[in-house]
Amino acid sequence: MKVYKNLMFVMLIALVAGSALSVFAGQASATLSYQGSISIDDPSVAQETSYTLILTNTGTDRLLGANITVPDGFGSIENLVVNLHTWSVTHVTDDKVSFISLTQTTEGLNTGDSITVTFDATNPRMAGTYQWTINAVGTNGTTASEVTLDITSSIRITTIVPVIILLGIAFGVSFLSMTFNRILIGHFIGWEQYQVMRKEMADFQKAKMAATRANDIKQMEKLKRKQSQINNMQAKMMKTTLLQFVFMIVPWLLWFLVLIPTFGTTSLAYLPGLGGIPMFWLYFPLSLFASTLGQRILGLNPIEYR
Repeated sequence: MKVYKNLMFVMLIALVAGSALSVFAGQASATLSYQGSISIDDPSVAQETSYTLILTNTGTDRLLGANITVPDGFGSIENLVVNLHTWSVTHVTDDKVSFISLTQTTEGLNTGDSITVTFDATNPRMAGTYQWTINAVGTNGTTASEVTLDITSSIRITTIVPVIILLGIAFGVSFLSMTFNRILIGHFIGWEQYQVMRKEMADFQKAKMAATRANDIKQMEKLKRKQSQINNMQAKMMKTTLLQFVFMIVPWLLWFLVLIPTFGTTSLAYLPGLGGIPMFWLYFPLSLFASTLGQRILGLNPIEYR
């Protein structure tokens, strides 16, 4: 009988120890792991659109909450909705850092379950790939655990309409400038005389450079006698140049009052390795292209316009 009692006591101790070890083993093996994805209705730069973010618990630990850091450049985070009624979602700005906070009121998100968050946002003005950082918290038995996950969304240029508009503006400004120059030249000099003067000045500069390089004293003396005539031509042409500066205020007014408020820093073109190119850097080559092409098409030869 005594042996029987001892045997039962040993079995009871072994049962209690085994149960405790299984509990501890279960707690130790509980790991927090999850997957995330983000999708967008309209990936256009500076566009107001809707986002869908999905978190799936792929670990053995329960997910108790998560913070999703919003990348710089995104604005107007609103209309947040979470698909599980036991969870709540809010948008928080802390020390200029914007993030979406997910919290729950019951036992959290179990293994294999997913949670979906939808919200509206204004896309960044610069095209590129943006990183959303998700920081989730689980129980890990009795000890809090934390795992960080990064997912990306791509913002890109989906239309060439702004570039076409900008090119049209560049053509318009170039055409007005060249037309204004030709009117000034025709009024103060005369177009044919202006062309002759330009040719004579160009030939004079070419001959002067050649004589200087060859150290041709005789030719240099001959050119000096013509220098006063060239100076008179330059002074006559200077009148139109000075009047042109008055017209130069028009492109600057257009720049500050129309182009910057309309386009701002929005990416209008994209070059691999350089990323998005905003209006500020794109307008200058477009203006140069429009000016050069306009001269060829219209046969106008302004004094100078850039």
